[in-house]
Amino acid sequence: MSIFFDIVRQGDFYLNNWPKQKTLNCLFVDSKVAFYTRLSIKVIPAFIMLIISFNVFFPTMLDWPATATLVLFLMGLPVQGLYWLGKRSTAFLPNKLLPWYAAIEKKLNNSNTRDEIMVQRPRYLDLALLLKNAFKRGGDNFLQNNELI
Repeated sequence: MSIFFDIVRQGDFYLNNWPKQKTLNCLFVDSKVAFYTRLSIKVIPAFIMLIISFNVFFPTMLDWPATATLVLFLMGLPVQGLYWLGKRSTAFLPNKLLPWYAAIEKKLNNSNTRDEIMVQRPRYLDLALLLKNAFKRGGDNFLQNNELI
């Protein structure tokens, strides 16, 4: 069970470090999953309280087993998003993204780091940290200004 919670914690770390940029929405599914996970973390507690209050004030509308099932389902939605993000953060970048990763790192560091990438293959978490740093240094249009997309 500890492995599951470690993956969820890693997903939370990845969620907090993935940049909130509209330009990344068309490139990575991670942006969409991160957006919907953040949204579910904010909105679902209100729905849970609404369902429980309906059951308390109108007991004929929903019985307790249906309410408990619905509440458990709703509680699982953000956890599923965090679990997916945790698994994704530890996955290696595909070969198609390695030159793009190297180009971004080269623009940030003004050095040739392509040899290091082939020795130490980056993961999606490394990409998230690199993109966060790139957008922090270069502004919201870092990728467009440096002709990386």
